[in-house]
Amino acid sequence: MLDAISPIAQEGDLLFKGASTAVWTELAARWSTGDKRWGHVGIVTHVPETCCAPILVVHADTGDGAPGEEIGEVRAVSLETFLSDVDQAGLYRLDMDGDARQRMVEWVDAQARARIPFDRGYSIESENNLYCTELVWRGMSIALRRDAIPDKSRSMGRTYIALSDLSLHPLAKEVEVLDTFISDPSQSSAR
Repeated sequence: MLDAISPIAQEGDLLFKGASTAVWTELAARWSTGDKRWGHVGIVTHVPETCCAPILVVHADTGDGAPGEEIGEVRAVSLETFLSDVDQAGLYRLDMDGDARQRMVEWVDAQARARIPFDRGYSIESENNLYCTELVWRGMSIALRRDAIPDKSRSMGRTYIALSDLSLHPLAKEVEVLDTFISDPSQSSAR
């Protein structure tokens, strides 16, 4: 999967993880109103010009949630790490000009450097913590200089950004969808 995505990934691309990656990704997919293939999303923020540096993906990671364990936050990880626990991945390209893509990438990178906490309340009302789709929506909104998703998903009186709000977005074009098998199922995580 890594060999297929690496040569075609561009900065500002959205990278979705399959819904069957873990329990949390399955739950996230259920909240989608359309495309239910995806359970998590990140943004490609760095594609090196040389072969030796890693491609970086920024995402809002849930963390393990166990006492004393990893705390969820927005973080940058290598493409290899991001894809290490997936059986399906989708690469989507946003139809935005270079300046807009750059604004999005810079804002998303800043959130990772600031280590913004993961939003366990899944609220778009606060900006001091983010969940995965909220990170992408806010980045797209910064890029476009307007609300990128004016008609957000709603359920049980809550407004939120669903994965399908992004994968079915008019600016998002599916570039590649890959299926594979996790070589060691014990490596699957709840990210």
